[in-house]
Amino acid sequence: MNETELWLWLANGLGPCVDWHSLWEYYGSVQAIWEDRLYLLREKRITVRQSDRLLSFSADDAMRRRELHESRDIRILTWGEDDYPAQLRAIASPPPVLYVRGDVRCLQNTLLIGVVGTRHPSAYGVEATRSICDGLAEGGAVLVSGLAEGLDSEAHKAALRHDKSTVAVLGTDLEHYFPARNRPLQDLIPQNGAVLSEYPCGVENVRYKESFVQRNRIIAGLSRGLCVAEAKLRSGTLSTVRYAEEYGRDIFAVPGSIFSELSEGTNLLLKEGAKPVTCAQDILEEYGLSRPQKAPEKKPPASIQDLTGDLLTVYKALPAAGESADTAALGEATGLAAGRLMATLTRLEMRGLVRQRPGRRFEKAL
Repeated sequence: MNETELWLWLANGLGPCVDWHSLWEYYGSVQAIWEDRLYLLREKRITVRQSDRLLSFSADDAMRRRELHESRDIRILTWGEDDYPAQLRAIASPPPVLYVRGDVRCLQNTLLIGVVGTRHPSAYGVEATRSICDGLAEGGAVLVSGLAEGLDSEAHKAALRHDKSTVAVLGTDLEHYFPARNRPLQDLIPQNGAVLSEYPCGVENVRYKESFVQRNRIIAGLSRGLCVAEAKLRSGTLSTVRYAEEYGRDIFAVPGSIFSELSEGTNLLLKEGAKPVTCAQDILEEYGLSRPQKAPEKKPPASIQDLTGDLLTVYKALPAAGESADTAALGEATGLAAGRLMATLTRLEMRGLVRQRPGRRFEKAL
């Protein structure tokens, strides 16, 4: 097996979210682990389940997995490579293998900032996230999030609106779309950033029961600092915070109303010592950066007269300025299937012609 295939073999055997530093420190190379595979269990270096998985995954299996991902233009990034993200390498349970679609160079940016928040934000949460993420993108940060519905998506969209890089960490393999409505966004990100996962494609009957919480450690591990825009007391968002605290990352939180359940989590973080954020500058200054005094010239929004096909159909179906419509109403008005409708709305958002509101409602931006 070549080096990449050895790492694929090891990752398959260990499973996700495992602290394998002691194994690495003892052997010093993945080749040495492979050569001693028959004795790892006897020496109590791995579990019975891990031993079974390591011994049942052959060299041919590893080769086929490598070839499958290469044929689908997916970069296999192993822990042993220089391109592996330096900050992620240092956590307790780094993925031995990352599957990446897009530009891996953005993973080496010196200022990767995680942005996380509720899947069902308030109008305040959406506007605060957009404003802060716009400034972070302009200031040179690479925004890292989980491509979930809600505020994760707003962070990615902010970067794309400014033609800046963003990193999406999935809780599934790269060929699954969750939520399905984010498929257009997931397909856009590799053009100006990266989508990554620790889960291989082509594995049947995979259940991603715990993968979204496990994914959160990667978001925290990649990020130099983590900004929480809006979160309840009990949420997956706060699991990302706990990982970030464990890894010694900076924690930032957006203050919210004392009467809002959606701000209970962020307000608690502020009580616990998180740094308050009301604008991007509050984060950028922590790292000796500043938002450009003069914002870079943005591409002018596409003229409405230039719209054709689905873009024109959906734009015309939106109500008058100041009002919004949900996807059910727009689907009925346009006759477009859900996936095609969401793809069109995403394209209109990227052109600056449409804004998404809480509750998956959309309005004209002009």
